[in-house]
Amino acid sequence: MKLHHILLAGALALPVSALGAEGAGGEVAAFWQKCQSQIGTPPADGFYRVRQFGRDAERSGRILNFIALGEKTVTFTSPWIYEGKRALTPVAGGYTVVNDFSGVPKLVLKTTAVKTLPYQDIDETDAQYEGPSVRTQEAWRRVHWDFFTDALKPLGKQPSMDMPVTVERFEVVCGKAAG
Repeated sequence: MKLHHILLAGALALPVSALGAEGAGGEVAAFWQKCQSQIGTPPADGFYRVRQFGRDAERSGRILNFIALGEKTVTFTSPWIYEGKRALTPVAGGYTVVNDFSGVPKLVLKTTAVKTLPYQDIDETDAQYEGPSVRTQEAWRRVHWDFFTDALKPLGKQPSMDMPVTVERFEVVCGKAAG
């Protein structure tokens, strides 16, 4: 089965093929192949995604380390960001290669559960799996309102209390903590 991979740059998603020769394709593909041999189970949706977390190198490194150590096992997005792009929609059993801020692949995540609910319904039950500083509802809302404001602006949308939010639980299946 030929696998395709998708790059999620921050909140925006681009097919890796759109990146050209200077894109992350070769290094990411080699990392995926190495990890695939350890994982053994093909992606439920037939491809893997590629993404990075954080708006700068420092935040990206912190988030990557939280994920690698198992302190962050959830991410949040809005279906509005991926509307009409089924290949970008999180799917239980799907895989994501996570790059550091400079584009170097570091981890592979397996999505274990996905649910969508209104922003206003996200509470500590969901946020408890977020990074340590974002586990209260108040902190989660502050950080994610800013995230959704930035991510939705290019789509001509704004966050709202009743907007749909996708909660994606995951586990690390390949890679390790930094440093």
